Amino acid sequence: MKSTQDLKRIEFIKNISISNYEFLREIMGRLNKIFEGKRAVMYSDIINLIVKEGKIGEKYNEVILWCNYKIRQGKTFVEV
Repeated sequence: MKSTQDLKRIEFIKNISISNYEFLREIMGRLNKIFEGKRAVMYSDIINLIVKEGKIGEKYNEVILWCNYKIRQGKTFVEV
């Protein structure tokens, strides 16, 4: 059985905050330029870009956790 703290963390991961949403839109814009509209952006693309650029910080961690959550749900392409 999950503790209350675990359940709060799961809810936090499910819902991306507004500040991270703007950050996510920025990353998606950069990825769309890289892909030149040839394919849709995948959650793994966002994670790979953050890791490749060596970004460190709470907002990067939150976006990576959110992407991993979506991938575990079986979703591949970003729906924002």
